[in-house]
Amino acid sequence: MKTVRLIYQKTGRAKYISHLDLNRLMQRVLKRTGLPVWYTEGFNPHAFVTFALPLSLGYESRYDCMDFRILNDDLNNDQMLQALRRALPPDIQALEVIDPVLKAKELAFAAFMLYLLCDTETAARLSAFLQSEHILVEKRSKKKEVTTIDIRSKIRQLEITPTEDGLQIRLLLPAGPAENINPALLLDAAEKNGCVFDVRSIVREMLYDKNMNIFR
Repeated sequence: MKTVRLIYQKTGRAKYISHLDLNRLMQRVLKRTGLPVWYTEGFNPHAFVTFALPLSLGYESRYDCMDFRILNDDLNNDQMLQALRRALPPDIQALEVIDPVLKAKELAFAAFMLYLLCDTETAARLSAFLQSEHILVEKRSKKKEVTTIDIRSKIRQLEITPTEDGLQIRLLLPAGPAENINPALLLDAAEKNGCVFDVRSIVREMLYDKNMNIFR
C-alpha cells in the first residue's frame, strides 16, 4: 500500500461545492475509477482521503491537493491520472498524480488572485488602502476567540494591477496549520473603510512551503 497525491484544479461551477460535498464527490470519483483504493475498516468503510488545505466556499483553485492510498504499489501514476480524468466532472480537472514530497504540516503560503469590479475612483481609493502601513482586522481563532491582527504585516507579496473594469490583485498570504489568513479578511476591511466593489472571483493559484518551494 502507498500514498499518492492528486494535483487538481477546481474552477467554474465547482467553486460552489463545499468542502464536505467535495469530500463526498471524491469518494464517488475514486469508486468510479475502479482503482484499488484503500478503504477504512469498521461500520462505515470509506476511501481514506485527506486534503492539504480546504478552500472557502466560492473560491476557485488552480492548484489543489488530495492524498489517498492505493493497495497496488505497482500501479503507475499516469494510469491513475487517466482513470481520475475520466471520472471527474468537467470543472474539476486532474493535473498530476505524484508521490508526495512534502507533508501538509509543511504548508506555509498560498498565492491568490483577486478580481474586483469597481469604478476608477474606487480603484484608486482601494489601491491606496491596500498599501497602507497598517490594516487592522478581527480574526476568529479555531477556539472561537476573536483577536485583532495587522493583516498588512502578514502580506508577503502585493501586486495591484488596474483593469478596464476594476482591479486585479495578487496576494501571497500565510496558509497552513501554523497560520492561515483568508483574503476575505482584507476585502472586509476595505469595505468597512468605505470602498464599494464587487468580487468577480477569488482564485488560489499556488501553494508553497516556508522556502517558497511549490507544495508537492
